[in-house]
Amino acid sequence: MKKGFLILIRVFVVVGILHFVSMRTMKLSETKKTIYRKFFWHLYGIIFMLSGGLNLIEKGEFHWSFTLQFIIGLVTVILNLLGKIETKSSLIR
Repeated sequence: MKKGFLILIRVFVVVGILHFVSMRTMKLSETKKTIYRKFFWHLYGIIFMLSGGLNLIEKGEFHWSFTLQFIIGLVTVILNLLGKIETKSSLIR
């Protein structure tokens, strides 16, 4: 019971922090939002690659799921570097 309650509290805190940050980013200028989006996609792709690569190394054998995860992370980073991942803020509204 205690573990479940602690997990619940942690989830609420993380969701609250994410909500606070997202409300703050709505007030930023469009150029800063673009910079933060590019940083997010770089970080997301790198974390995805690290997760897939470390799981491949840890298992010591070939797994399609981890290889696919690594490739998706690599494609995300490359597309972001080439400027192909663009989010239009007008579509979000």
